Amino acid sequence: MKSELLDIYISTLYNISKQEKARIYLVGGAVRDFFLKKDINDYDFVIFGNTDSVVEKFVKQFNCKFIKYEKKLVTYRIFCRLKTIDITNPRGKSIEEDLSRRDFTINSIAYDFENDKIIDPQNGIKDIKRKTIRINFKDSFKDDPVRILRTFRLASLFRFDISAKTLKIAQNSVELLNLVSKERITEELRKFFGLNNTFTYLLLMDRVGVIDTLFEDLSLTNGCIQSEHHLFDVKTHSLNVYNFIEWSHNRLYRILGKCYKKYSSHITDNHNVVMSSMKLAALFHDAGKPFSKFVDDSNRVHFPKHEQKSAELFVKYAKIYSFGNNITKLTKFFIEKHIEPSYMFSMWSKKKLKEIIVVDFFLDYKEYGIDLLFFALADTLAKGKISANNREIYIDFLKKMAQFFYHKIKPRLKEKTLIDGNYILENFPCIDKKNIKFILKEVKKAQILNIIKSKEDATLMVKELKTVGAAAKNDSR
Repeated sequence: MKSELLDIYISTLYNISKQEKARIYLVGGAVRDFFLKKDINDYDFVIFGNTDSVVEKFVKQFNCKFIKYEKKLVTYRIFCRLKTIDITNPRGKSIEEDLSRRDFTINSIAYDFENDKIIDPQNGIKDIKRKTIRINFKDSFKDDPVRILRTFRLASLFRFDISAKTLKIAQNSVELLNLVSKERITEELRKFFGLNNTFTYLLLMDRVGVIDTLFEDLSLTNGCIQSEHHLFDVKTHSLNVYNFIEWSHNRLYRILGKCYKKYSSHITDNHNVVMSSMKLAALFHDAGKPFSKFVDDSNRVHFPKHEQKSAELFVKYAKIYSFGNNITKLTKFFIEKHIEPSYMFSMWSKKKLKEIIVVDFFLDYKEYGIDLLFFALADTLAKGKISANNREIYIDFLKKMAQFFYHKIKPRLKEKTLIDGNYILENFPCIDKKNIKFILKEVKKAQILNIIKSKEDATLMVKELKTVGAAAKNDSR
């Protein structure tokens, strides 16, 4: 194993440790990933000896930057050119004791450089072969409750089972998450949402109480029965939306056809933000329904303006967990606008959807409009009452919308508008400045659709808009 691990950095670190008469062990994720045959870029070492001196000589030789953390354990994080190296003081008096205090068995394997051997007191290699996540000891979650979230993230990352005992202890320990710093929870959630194929593990998280513990208001969606258009209660529906978000993004080519490459560059460049936002929106888009539920005289269930209340609830938790401005803004957008595509689909199905409405939609939302359509697809499929044939019809609608955007709208978005705000103010001084943005958007729409092609056409259009606006103002009086 030594020959496969040693490079200039690791060899130097090992030699410096020997010079300092310190024992060095490779531990944790690097050893685990070696047995999983995955690339290793982050290395964790435990040093028995003068850690400060070893680190000092190592960073000096390579001129590396480093950070020193001093919490439960002294930890150095060293940033090398091609990898990150963490070096910590041991958790116990021996490497075996150190390993026994780590989170999971698969992370509790060490490699002894001096004797070129594997140390595995927790049978982590056996659990790697069994594809199982198992905690080392019953108080593992009590020692660090964030390990509860890490259980599901690691299981999702490797497509591993979670032992029944580990799940039971997580369920009994879930309230401990309330004692952890929100920043650490947010970091784990971001990593989890950034993965694909996490739905199975999200269901397990919900089963042990993680979702309702982190987002207390979502507990009210359990058993909140919806209208006859839905097969499931609000919570089950929301979890299913999450599922179909992953389902659809695993089938981008099938859904988008020739537009696949164009959209995939957008989703690749913004992957973590878009996917995290969609998944959070899945959980929260109907969170306002228990607060807005209304049953009419005909015993029909309604949820008036629930999307506004849902967005309000999400913002409340976004402040608690600090998902960041980009994720917060985009998630709020998906929640507030998630019903809008259904109106467009209804018009499209009846062959009544006008191009100008589609242009208006994409001028407002740009490529995030495609994301919103994907979210609406997931929302529709998650109702549980849509046939396979109707599913394909909705997919065809999304494909047609994407084709229209990429072929007719996006190429013209960068075109300079025929007139600008200064031109309007100079030539139409009586127009209220507050209306300039609206007028320019109308001109841009007409330009994209080739209704107008020159500055003169745009000027005539402004005159018409001015007249219509004045007439509307007089009617309102």
